[in-house]
Amino acid sequence: MGRNTPSLRMEIERIVEELRKTEKIMRPEDGRILENLIKKGKVHTPESSYAAIDPQFSFLISILIEILKENNDH
Repeated sequence: MGRNTPSLRMEIERIVEELRKTEKIMRPEDGRILENLIKKGKVHTPESSYAAIDPQFSFLISILIEILKENNDH
């Protein structure tokens, strides 16, 4: 039997695909920032998947956690 609902990882990939559509019309420097945010958004996918968190919320929280970690390192 196949899955009826997509996995969190699949949902995050869908979010990333949507974001990359906007990247095509961005200025190059903004596109690089978006790529950086996408990388940050994927960091905590395993934990979020285990916790069964909403994919969009998970993606956003992951970005925020990684940004805060960067800011605390300086």
